[in-house]
Amino acid sequence: MRSVPLALYLAGVCLAATTVVALDFGMASPTTVTWPAAGAVPAAPIPTSTTPTSTPTPTSKAGAPPLDTFRSGADLPPGPAFPQHGTGTWRVVPASAGATTGITYTVEVEDGVVLPHGDNSFAAVVDHALRHPRGWAGRYAFRRVGGGVEPELRIRLTSQQTARALCGFELPYDTSCRVGPIVYLSTARWFRGAHTYGDDLRGYRIYAVNHEVGHFLGLGHEVCPQDGAPAPVMMQQTLSVDNDGLASITTGSDQGVVVTPDGKSCTPNPWPSW
Repeated sequence: MRSVPLALYLAGVCLAATTVVALDFGMASPTTVTWPAAGAVPAAPIPTSTTPTSTPTPTSKAGAPPLDTFRSGADLPPGPAFPQHGTGTWRVVPASAGATTGITYTVEVEDGVVLPHGDNSFAAVVDHALRHPRGWAGRYAFRRVGGGVEPELRIRLTSQQTARALCGFELPYDTSCRVGPIVYLSTARWFRGAHTYGDDLRGYRIYAVNHEVGHFLGLGHEVCPQDGAPAPVMMQQTLSVDNDGLASITTGSDQGVVVTPDGKSCTPNPWPSW
């Protein structure tokens, strides 16, 4: 969701060393990657309230939905159970031979996170998003590598509590983020998606990958440009696809973009626009 400065995060988090045994899913033994080098990330505390209390409450304009409607729309949808805790270390999903040029990336899963259909199910969605002609592949080439290569980009499926610790939780909603050359995708959203996408969980997952990789490529947040248009992939679609809702939800929190509640409402869109 947000692009988080790596130095700021490292200065604020103290981590203890840990030994991790990677899970065996019946495939080639995955490589265990420890980051940060000191060990595991402590779980963030679960807040007792889902409504921010330290920021002023904006007023909605006549005819607009109530503000609590906007904010409840950013809540995690109901759905299946998901991994809440991990160890703060990640295993690299083995990669098969493919492209020989492009931005190198690894696909990784946090130790302690078990996927119903195995690690490759996560990797398949990431690969699809990065290789599809409608995605960033329209401008950039990507090459997936295994654990034996130091990649330019790491894409990590991360437990809810580790994601909160790394990405921040000043807005009381589960989100993903990019920290330096690493993308952290929250299991809460990977399993449940967002209200904005309804039942289209695969579409939301593609959006999450493309949005955070967009931050890695140097792009910031955007707003809905025109009523009824597809939302920009760099819009915070996890929270809202309309400017009134996004302005209400992010009031008092610097998200790197000025959101004017102008009544413009976009449609969910997981792909970059060219």
